[in-house]
Amino acid sequence: MAAPAAVRASPQTILGDSASRYAITWTLLATIFFVSVLGLLCLMGRQTTTRLWSLWTGNSLLSIGILVPFATVALTLRAWRRCQSERCGSWWGLIVSAVSLLLAALYKSQALPFLTYHEATLRLVPLGLLVFLYVSGVVVLFAGFAFYRAALFPISLLLFLNPAPGFLTTMIDLPLQYAGAHTARAFAHWIGVPMTVDQLRIMFSPALGMFIAPGCNGMRGALTMGFLAATVGHLYALPWLLRCVYVGSGVIAAYLLNLVRLCGLVLFYRVALDSAWLTRHMTAVDYVLGSTLFFFAGLFILGLPRRWKQSSK
Repeated sequence: MAAPAAVRASPQTILGDSASRYAITWTLLATIFFVSVLGLLCLMGRQTTTRLWSLWTGNSLLSIGILVPFATVALTLRAWRRCQSERCGSWWGLIVSAVSLLLAALYKSQALPFLTYHEATLRLVPLGLLVFLYVSGVVVLFAGFAFYRAALFPISLLLFLNPAPGFLTTMIDLPLQYAGAHTARAFAHWIGVPMTVDQLRIMFSPALGMFIAPGCNGMRGALTMGFLAATVGHLYALPWLLRCVYVGSGVIAAYLLNLVRLCGLVLFYRVALDSAWLTRHMTAVDYVLGSTLFFFAGLFILGLPRRWKQSSK
């Protein structure tokens, strides 16, 4: 008797299975996103959310924090598409999320203490850590540990919702200002421009001068370059040790570029002593000089890992 013919799946069956898996996958992702947003609204509350928004929109140093949620979502979607392992949730995630919600409730009831350092208020458990724990729990609950490991970097960015806490700026703001002022003053003496005795104010004439304000301390550029280097290192999958060196180098390079910017401004101010037109546009010169330096530095940060990858092949 003849053997039965092999049963073959029709193209319609295969397409139907594939479409079904696709729909289930993106439904799961939408569920994770919805539960995360809903839980975060409950976790932070209206007052904390408003305060965080005020920090992002009212403080130029902290404004980079507004990009953190967008970067987390974009990089998590990338990890979702690249992760080939099966997504199997774990109940451990529910415990982690519940702990973060409990800590948030304790803060709202003032059961957990707030610390004070030089008039800067510190949480015993920072807001970024609470958000990180909650989102981590949701991802583990619905997608499992395999996907959580793949998406750990973008989720970890939530730790930096407040990229420069008050105690950090209190400790290093003035030292960085004085370092910038000292560098600018030394460069001015080197090119033969007499200076006043004020440590943070450099006057070239009674009506023309520059003040090394907190915005000139280089922290904004250092934070931006640090985040950019960390993201690029993740995208190119650099080894962890090399990635840490890369981020540290980006931060140091950004601060050195800020010193170069200050020295460049001193040079332009010297030229402006003999040019009434340039005197009226020194603020624009500052913006153009700073943005040009950091734009090309950003291009270098973006392109260097590709060169490393190409040279290692």
